[in-house]
Parts: sequence; C-alpha cells; structure tokens
Amino acid sequence: PELVEAIHAGVILPTSELDAQLLIQDYKFLHDRVQQAAYALIDENQKQIIHLQIGRNLLQKTTDKTLADNLFEIVDHLNIGVEIVSDEQERSQIAKLNLMAARKAKAAAAYAVALKYLTTGIQLLKSDSWQRDYDLSLTLHLEAAEAAYLCRDFNGMERWSLVVLKEAKTSLEQVKAYEVRIATCVLQTKLVEAVKIGLQALELMGVNLPELPTALDVQQKLEEAKTALSGRSIEELTNLRTMTEADKSATMRILSNMICPAYQAVPTLLPLIVCEQLNLSIKHGNSPFSAFAYANYGMILKGVANDIERADQFSQLAISLVEKFNIRDIKCKILLIVALCIIHGKNHLRDTITVLQEAYSSGIENGDFEYASYAAMIKCLNLYFSGLDLTELEQEMDLWCHAIAQLEQENNLGQNQMHRQVVLNLLGEVENPCRLLGVVYNEEESLPFYLAVNGRTALHYLYLHKLILCYLFEEFTEAVENANFAEQNLEGATGMITVPIFHFYDSLPRLATYSSVSNSEQEYLLFKVTTNQEKMQKWAEYAPMNFQHKYDLVQAEKARVLGNIVEAEEFYERAIAGANKNEYIQEEALAYELAAKFYQSRGLSKFASTYMKEAHYCYGRWGAKSKVRDLEAKYPHLLATSSQN
Repeated sequence: PELVEAIHAGVILPTSELDAQLLIQDYKFLHDRVQQAAYALIDENQKQIIHLQIGRNLLQKTTDKTLADNLFEIVDHLNIGVEIVSDEQERSQIAKLNLMAARKAKAAAAYAVALKYLTTGIQLLKSDSWQRDYDLSLTLHLEAAEAAYLCRDFNGMERWSLVVLKEAKTSLEQVKAYEVRIATCVLQTKLVEAVKIGLQALELMGVNLPELPTALDVQQKLEEAKTALSGRSIEELTNLRTMTEADKSATMRILSNMICPAYQAVPTLLPLIVCEQLNLSIKHGNSPFSAFAYANYGMILKGVANDIERADQFSQLAISLVEKFNIRDIKCKILLIVALCIIHGKNHLRDTITVLQEAYSSGIENGDFEYASYAAMIKCLNLYFSGLDLTELEQEMDLWCHAIAQLEQENNLGQNQMHRQVVLNLLGEVENPCRLLGVVYNEEESLPFYLAVNGRTALHYLYLHKLILCYLFEEFTEAVENANFAEQNLEGATGMITVPIFHFYDSLPRLATYSSVSNSEQEYLLFKVTTNQEKMQKWAEYAPMNFQHKYDLVQAEKARVLGNIVEAEEFYERAIAGANKNEYIQEEALAYELAAKFYQSRGLSKFASTYMKEAHYCYGRWGAKSKVRDLEAKYPHLLATSSQN
C-alpha cells in the first residue's frame, strides 16, 4: 500500500511490466533529489542493514551471465553493510566479488577504485585465511600490491608484497611480488635497488648472476651465447617450440624487468641478462619475452661487438615474432629497442621517428607506460640530433613533457626536460648557453641525484650535451673535460645514436686545442682522434647518411692541425656536401664554420667570409639564435657585407 500511494503521488515510477501476479517488479524515483531526500530520512544505524539487503537481493536476482553488468552496484551495496556480516562463507563470497570488481576496474585503468575493492577484500579475510583460503588470500594480496604500485601508493605496495613473500608457498608465486617491487623501484629511479631485487628473484628461480660482473664474466657469457647460436639460422630461431614451463617463463619475465634498470645503472650486467634469456629460449623454446631478448641481443651485437649486420637480423627476428604471435604486451619494448639501438646502424636517423611513435602508441594502448615514456623521450632526442628546426622541436618537446608527466614517469620526464633545456639554450633563452640552468631544467640539482642513483644513462646525456654546447661556443678546455665524463658513462648508452655522436664531438675539441698543448699531449690527442675515427669509419660503411660527413669533418680538422692543407680543403668540402645532402643542418653549419676558421688562419679572408656567412645562414635556418649571435659577436669582420682579401 505504501508503494501504491507513492506511485499515485508521482514520487516513484514503475520501470517494468506487470508480472504473473499482476505486481510491478521494478521502480525508480522521479528525480535523484527525491531519492536523496528519502535516503536522508533513513536512520544511520539502518543504512548498513538496508544496503546489505539491497546487495543480497541484487546478487540473488543476478545470473552468471548478468553478474558482470551489475557487479559494481552489487559490490558497492554489500561493502557498505559488510561490517555486520558475520557468516564466514558470506564474507568470503563478498571478498571474491571485490576481487572481481577490482579486476574489472583495473582493466578500465581505474586503479584507485581497484585498490579500494582489493583493500576491502583483504579486510574481509580472517586471520587464518592463508591456511583456510590460500588462493584467495594470495590473489588479493598480489593484486593489491600491483594496484598500489599503479596508484603510486608505495607504502601499500611494500606492505602487501612483503605479506606475499612471507606467506607464498612456492617460488613461482613469490616471483610475482618481486616483479611489482622491481617496477616500483624503477618508477622511483632506485635503479641499483631494482637490479638487486631482480637478482634475488633470479636466485629463487635457480639463476645466479654476479651483482657487478667483470669484463671476463661478460666475455664468457657472450661466448656461451655465440656457441648456443652456432649453426642456427634466423628462421630456425623463429620456429623454436613454444616455452611451456611456468618457472622458465617467470625467469624470462624477471630478466626482462631488469633490462631497463641494468641498462641505466649497471650496464655490465646487461649482456649477462640478455644472454641468459637467449640460452633459456634456445633450451626451452620461445616465450613472448624471447622477442625482447632477440631485440636486446641485437643491441649488444651492435653496441658491444660492433656487428651491425647480425644486429639488424636479430631486430628483424624480434619484430617477426611480435607479428607472428601478436605479442601486444611487449610490442612497445621491442619497437623501442629497435629504434633506439638498431635502425640508425643502416638507415637515416629520421627513420627511427615513426617507429618510436608507434612504440609510444603501443605502450599507451597496452598499459606499458614506462617504455611508452622512454619512446617519447628518445623521439625528442633523435629529432634533436637529426637537425629538426629548433623552434618546432621545442614546441614538440613541450607537448611530450606534458604527456610523460601525465604518465607519472619522473625519470624520463627529467631526461626529456634536460634535452629541452639544451634546445632552449640554443634558442637564446639563457645567459650562458654552456650550462643547463633554465626554466625547465637545473643541472646543479640533477647531477647529485644522478650520481646518487648511479644513473649512467642520464649522466652520459648530461655530459654529452655540455660537451657539444661548450664546443659550439668555443669553450674547448671545458668541452674536453665534459668529454672525459661522458666517456666514463658511455656504457649507459649501449647501441644508441649518442655513442657515435660522442666520438664525433670528442675528437673536435681535442683537435681545437692541439696547437696549445705539449708534444706528449698532442700525441695522446691524435691517438684518441684516430681511435674515434676508426669506429666512425666502420659506422659510415653501413650508414653513410648518418656518419660519413662526421668522419670527413674530423678528418678535415685532423689534416688542418697536421698542416695537410689540400687534404683539409677536400675533407671540409666533403663534410659540407654530405651534411647538406642528408639534411643534417646543424653539422652543415659547423662544417662551414670550421672551414671559415681554416681559411681565416691562412689569411684567405674572402673565402673565410663566404664560408662564415654560410655557417651563419645554416645556424639561422636551424634556429640556433644564441649561436648566430655568438658568430656575430666573434666574427663581425667575416659577416660584414663586403670583405677585403
């Protein structure tokens, strides 16, 4: 009678047809405000009972097929009244429903909501749940640890993962907790700690790797991998059986999780990790992470063994496995490694850009925010080194900084801000272009942090940028100092484009100081330059579009200091033509500038003026306003409209 009266009053509306007993089954309030007013009239002590009853009724009416559609509504009602549930079986059922709701929320990237459901699920467990309901206890705690990591609740992650490590019965179950702990350390830029946790997990799985490998350890592991691969074609590796052993698959996952922190902080460990994955794949079959291993092995072949052809083959193998098995979860990782370390070995650096964009999109689509942010950061770096207009590049870097910030990837955000500050320095936004102190980045704050976490990759970037800037603005002694620091951290950039760029810019300031140092220093200097050039010549064989003009420019400078005038002239012209042909505008500008100084030193002011004007024009086209102003201040006589010979 109360419902009938409310319907007649228009406060409640029927939403279903009459049933067999001529009764209406479903109703709704006329307006949310009416519902809120009615809800406010309920006594606080009664609300829990009412919500619990609603949840129970909804659950009773729901079938297995319709549960997913009504899951959140049911669980939300039950959770409000769960404190007054005393029946153990019902509490366990509600805990399972919370787990289901959490997984559904997590799939929709609603991580905070998922964590709330999981916390409630854990609270519903009895004190002896690990003995009485082991599987549910394990799953809830593992899921809670991961959700806490995704929510940046590091204390929660620590608490729940430690419970798993204490209570889990098998190594395989403990490994999942280790994975979350590694990921959390990477997110917090605790790179060395991430590696140590990975080594502990591997030990649990029967794999022992040294914490600080020696050169001999690396050599032995590479030889083992070479032996294991001996006689096996790329096609044979593609068609290896599928890895089925759960423990081997878990070991592959842990090794993959260690790749990123090891690359940045313990680079000597990287070949051991990759070779271990390679051996596991050959012995036990391919897993999805085998594709990642092959891509990383390609990186090592190129970066350590300088085997560019074989490196390219392994990168193609990795990509073919991604397509063959539709491995979406790690596609981002593989595309990143290929673009970061392999493509520029045989193709123009610009060809990495579309692959990095695809890597980013794949990472976002599949929840791999860590590697997606790496792809974004490396895209910005490669655009810079490929000679993109600096004004356009700065705007793009700004957008990518916002994107990486939204992904909450602080490590990559800091590095991208470093790259962006370099561009701002060149655009003339700072007083001293040789120091990375500006609106988006402060080297004085970052350097102690990088040193504290042993961030070898970040240190390499920082000193390389400072080397280039100091050289461009004729601070040659400081440039050489930065070159020495960049070289100390070169292992943190295995296979990257920054390695040949370092060798290029390492030679130039040394040659610039040649005439002002002692004979013994000159001898050492020429030895360094020759060593750099031997490497550059090898790279230029496979990718002349990226490296030949760099080699030629250093050869020109070397010929200059040795007094080989004709040879110097020839190599300056080659460098200018090569940089122009391959659209490296910044290196075309530099080649013109060095040629101008060469002609000026010989008293050929008309030639010097012509070349310096070309340098001025090219730097202007690049957008390097600070360098344009620097040339105008230092060489006004060469940039004047007319010049006397």
